[in-house]
Amino acid sequence: MQSLVFAPSHITGFFEIIDHPNPLIRGSRGAGVVLDQGVITRLNVSEGNGETIIKTSGKLSGQKHPLEDSVTYKTLDLLRQKFPEEIKWDDLKIIIQHETQVPIEAGFGVSAGFALGTALGLSKLLKLSLTFNQAAAVAHHAEVELKTGMGDVMGAVVGGFPLRIEPGAPGYGKADKILNGAKNGVNEDNNENGEGLFVISKSLGTIETSSVLQDPAMTHKVNTVAHHLLQKLLSNPQITHFMDLSLKFSQETDLIDPEVMEIVEVLKDETIGASMAMLGKTAFAVSETPDSSVEGAMVARINSCGCRIE
Repeated sequence: MQSLVFAPSHITGFFEIIDHPNPLIRGSRGAGVVLDQGVITRLNVSEGNGETIIKTSGKLSGQKHPLEDSVTYKTLDLLRQKFPEEIKWDDLKIIIQHETQVPIEAGFGVSAGFALGTALGLSKLLKLSLTFNQAAAVAHHAEVELKTGMGDVMGAVVGGFPLRIEPGAPGYGKADKILNGAKNGVNEDNNENGEGLFVISKSLGTIETSSVLQDPAMTHKVNTVAHHLLQKLLSNPQITHFMDLSLKFSQETDLIDPEVMEIVEVLKDETIGASMAMLGKTAFAVSETPDSSVEGAMVARINSCGCRIE
């Protein structure tokens, strides 16, 4: 039995961390943008002896990365715990192959892609009694338990320019999305939900998400800065406003470093707006064209549909 899942990248512009003892309610409020590039997960389930094989290719250049192992195995383990008797796990051989189209630990929500691909793909292949949101909630659970992400699963599921209004997994949290980006000279044609727009990004390195989420001082600073940003965006839900607030967040939290800021300044002059991807050493911008003077920049379109299962 085989299945394929595409989970789009989700770049967070700003976020507020919300803790809760229930991992399905734990998460973040904030806003982001979803790309048409992300993680493709191919799954193969056959008769076996309980063996699980995980492979990765793409932006990781074939190198094994502990993040891919941890979040994938955690997601699989949660499914095992949820269906201990319905599925004879010890009689199966499971092969999970992730293909990454974007850099890892650079603010593109790759760990959420691994988790979603695993949860959605296995739920379909094994005919588990889960709805789409319930399967995605397992992916969110794995993410927050490992502190590899707090809201990327919800963002990837919603698509477009998601607004995470209340924290939690799909089916638990509350989300919306920016409908119209037309303002301040932005072309109104073909850009509902961001259609027709591009995301230009340039990664300079990685930031381990868990290192920030486990730092109480940084968590306090992030939440202090972010507390009113979502309400400001909801009062004026435009893409230009989202980008302005994202840059404000990155600067006031001191998460953005001088190298990334240099690229952001260049992108700001060429696009609708630019900021830093949370959490990664990556500059990103929303643009009406795919053109950029930034050497080696990655160009993607907006994904308005979220995950795809085949």
